[in-house]
Amino acid sequence: MRILLLRAKPDFMDMVIGIPIGLTMIAAVAERLNHEVEILDLALDKKQDEADRRLTAKLQEKKFDLVGLTAMTVEYEAAVRVARRVKQFDPQIPIVFGGQHPSIKAAEMVSEDFCDYVVKGEGENVFSELVTALSLAGSLENVKGLVFKSGERVVETPPQELIQDLDTLPYPAYHLLEVERYFRASSARAATKSKRCMQVFTSRGCPWRCTYCHDLFGKSFRARSPENVFGELKLLYDRWGVREYMVEDDIFNLDIERAKEIFDLVKERLPDVYFQFGNGLRLERFDEELVRKMAEGGTHYVCIAIESASPRIQKMIKKNLKLDRSAEALSWMRKYKIRTLGFFMIGFPTETLDEIQGTIDYASRLDLDEALFSIATPYPGTELNKQVADLGLYDPDLVSRGGDEFQLIKTEQFDYKLLRKLQRRAYRKFFLSKLRFLRMIPKLVNVNSSMKYLRAIERNFLAYGGAKTSRIN
Repeated sequence: MRILLLRAKPDFMDMVIGIPIGLTMIAAVAERLNHEVEILDLALDKKQDEADRRLTAKLQEKKFDLVGLTAMTVEYEAAVRVARRVKQFDPQIPIVFGGQHPSIKAAEMVSEDFCDYVVKGEGENVFSELVTALSLAGSLENVKGLVFKSGERVVETPPQELIQDLDTLPYPAYHLLEVERYFRASSARAATKSKRCMQVFTSRGCPWRCTYCHDLFGKSFRARSPENVFGELKLLYDRWGVREYMVEDDIFNLDIERAKEIFDLVKERLPDVYFQFGNGLRLERFDEELVRKMAEGGTHYVCIAIESASPRIQKMIKKNLKLDRSAEALSWMRKYKIRTLGFFMIGFPTETLDEIQGTIDYASRLDLDEALFSIATPYPGTELNKQVADLGLYDPDLVSRGGDEFQLIKTEQFDYKLLRKLQRRAYRKFFLSKLRFLRMIPKLVNVNSSMKYLRAIERNFLAYGGAKTSRIN
């Protein structure tokens, strides 16, 4: 089969570009089955008309037997627009969706004329079985983890088992990407030490059950072996000259000894590289030896997910973080010169204004370099979404983009407008504390980091009320 995998150009002004890791994994397993695969990442284009022209040119270039699209909730509308353009070009091209949002909204999506199949959850085995069934005219009802329409009936097959041995998967199909364009794009996380930077996953899943989080990879931790991880890092180093790695795991440091082994291999065999961890690492899963090994291996930036300083909210959102460990862990980061960012959220259901202010004060006291204050958002498919719906704590006048059940929280204590004011107050207090604003000046004048921080200023201080071109948080 000839397969075209697409990522749509996002609608948001502040969306930064990282490689579409999910598509590279799907492409790799399809190539292993001897299918002809191409990846077209329209998110690399600066303007929508450029993306449209590239899509049309690709469809005119050859006839594809299957088109695949991926989408998070914030990318959903853009992905639908691309799927409709594909169907307008050739209504006979079957389209399959995968990723976080399609997995949640699978039945609704296959009822639309722009979608023929949805791969639910972890996609490699589902997609492999789908393309095999389509190639051999086999029964789709035998493909686990698939949703499709048969006549007027929506068929949802039993779920696919999670892949327990991730080492059995091929490395991502980086060779199908325009790799050099990602090196020139804005950093997907913190400012990089090297422009030759790439995102990687070393594990999947997280055993904690935070109510605001998705469940795409399940709630069990599955990790690649240190040797398998190192093999991918070395491939990127040798073939594409990658010198910095952005680790995107849900919880890289759950297995502390495994994390140490990875950095032992890096220190021994991979000189002059850097690491950053843009997903929230777990606060309690550090010891000083791990922090030291991370620093020796080139780690210069980590994000730590704290969310709330309220023990009641910690329990309610099922994060149950041991807040008393924060000072010790951050002291190790400071000792080994690793910069830190803390993730915080405000505006959970039943949260009081005093609890919100407590989180702002707590964040400002911590020895963090930066902080991200997000407004709690009940994304479809999360427990938080169900909780908000059950309690009726949503604002019917502010339905956000990305789906009919994607709404903003409103309680007797606050609405979205007030939360935006509190968010601005949080940033002001945080960066005026401990003279942090002085640390930001070099970043604002640095060519590699200025755009990231100027976008953050625009998002949080100029796009008041959630402008169409800005994300919610």
